[in-house]
Amino acid sequence: MKTFSHHWESGLAKVYRWLGNGLHYLVPLFLVMGLYLLGAAALGKQEKVNQKAQMELFSTTKVLEVEITIEEKDWDTIRNQSRNFFTALSAQRKNGPIDSPYTYVTAKVKIGGVEYSEVGLRKKGFLGSLNSSRPSLKIKLNHVDKQAQLNGLTMLTFNNNQQDFTLMSQTMGYALYNAAGSPAPRCGYARITVNGKNLGVYAHVESMKKPLLRRSFGDDRGTLYEGTVVDFFAGWEKSFEKKNGKDKLARDKIEQLTEVLEQENLPDVEKAIGKYVDLDSFYTFWAIEGLIGFWDGYVANANNFFVYFNPKTEKFHFMPWGLDCGFEKYSKITNDRRAPISVKTKGRVAFRLYQVESCRKRYARTLVKLMDEHWDEEKMIAKIDRSQIMLKPFLAPSQIRKFRLEGIRKFIRTRREEIMEEISDGMPVWAARPDTPFVLGNITKRKEDKDSIWAAAKTGDLGEVKKQLANGIKVDSRDAMGITPLSLATLTEEIEVASYLISKGADVNARGDDGGTPLQGAAFFGRAEAVKLLLAKGADPNLRNKKGETPLDASSGEWNAGLQGFARLITGLLQIKVDNEAVKAGRPKVVQILQAAGGKRGSDLKK
Repeated sequence: MKTFSHHWESGLAKVYRWLGNGLHYLVPLFLVMGLYLLGAAALGKQEKVNQKAQMELFSTTKVLEVEITIEEKDWDTIRNQSRNFFTALSAQRKNGPIDSPYTYVTAKVKIGGVEYSEVGLRKKGFLGSLNSSRPSLKIKLNHVDKQAQLNGLTMLTFNNNQQDFTLMSQTMGYALYNAAGSPAPRCGYARITVNGKNLGVYAHVESMKKPLLRRSFGDDRGTLYEGTVVDFFAGWEKSFEKKNGKDKLARDKIEQLTEVLEQENLPDVEKAIGKYVDLDSFYTFWAIEGLIGFWDGYVANANNFFVYFNPKTEKFHFMPWGLDCGFEKYSKITNDRRAPISVKTKGRVAFRLYQVESCRKRYARTLVKLMDEHWDEEKMIAKIDRSQIMLKPFLAPSQIRKFRLEGIRKFIRTRREEIMEEISDGMPVWAARPDTPFVLGNITKRKEDKDSIWAAAKTGDLGEVKKQLANGIKVDSRDAMGITPLSLATLTEEIEVASYLISKGADVNARGDDGGTPLQGAAFFGRAEAVKLLLAKGADPNLRNKKGETPLDASSGEWNAGLQGFARLITGLLQIKVDNEAVKAGRPKVVQILQAAGGKRGSDLKK
């Protein structure tokens, strides 16, 4: 390609020749000069664009400024878009990924001071990170101008840290994967402003695109799949969402790996799985998730992961995603304190390997090596200290109130000791089988309508409750989800209806399909008055559900984004409304009430 200086020198030579031919060339000369000046400006602009390639996009030592300008109506459109729980988690997923509800709008963006006049902007997120005020975002630079890019990237991903109040989990977690040689995105910090409003600090995560594959594997011709609440179970092969590459061969390999995992009596489990999965890579990936307590990834929740079918080896490599749920000792989904802290086995590949003693030993060796080579407590805490100072000026008001780092510092200081204590006599045996991917049933056909006893109980319609009972409906009748009228009345804190049901013989300790009682539901949602009523009428504060949790377990802990997401799921299923602030305020009161009544945690009862 000819340089700008070459073009400019050639142009001057032509001008000199034209000047020698007479004054009648002056007008063309001015036109030519004007064109060259415009060309120079354009080339200067291109030179400025090329300079953008030197921009540091994924820095953890400074904050990238991202300024978005957008029509307010377009902003309102995309930020309020949301997933439907029932569609997103329906059985339709078995036949292929559910269509995304998010659409692009055109916006202007300035990144590190460099402006793009027309980009595509959309919301992102599955369920746990949804937020209409501070949505996670994707910016498609080449949405209009197909040549637009930045450092070779055309898509930028900004996560809102909805479930990570420390703002450290993603930057430190992805860095650990990469340092250990486990392919993962790069991640830095960005401050997002929209029409001048500060949305605060986001995690700028490298998008799962070809540049990442080339850097990680030296080859981007393979097939990349995203896994969202899905695993290698028979009938679920089509639910892996293809993101890149040819589908046929790699999809066949998914089916073949699934067939292997379906076989109970494999003579050599590791060898059979190793035919399809790069085991060196997988053990490192697996051990990192265990080390950092990533409770919403593949091995902990069959979620937030990618698998890349490497054309060089014809094997799958696992890659992490959605890492705002790390550096925590216990899962916010299962809350099973009996589970090991050093390893997670809900992912089916991990589970099958872990049942073999030699594989447990290999996992332990990998875990110890990771701690020896990459878990430097002093350096990690020093990094947190520096980041805390750096990030404070960029925080949104909602982040300032929650920006607490004591928990992650404690996690880092104590993690090695706690793990080594647990594995000192060998990895703990853990045989809890992974469930098939979660599916929401069709609740539109529930045994409940506007005139049912369940609808009356949850809305406080005492007259209708009396009418239903007078017509022969049993007081402890269960709907299609196994829920009694009393459970719904106490869940929505309709005390008058709950008292009447109890007076008519309703069982205060009736168990639902999950083993839970009315007291557990009321405790989870911070229904202090309902909890008092149930205890006064004989409810047992120490009955455990199928997960081993008591009402005290249900009401303990910070009302964080993970629990709020679960609450939205429950309230959506039951078609009830709750006040989030009231729940947050009520849960500590419930803890005090339960403790005064002798309530204990499930783990304490076991001891």
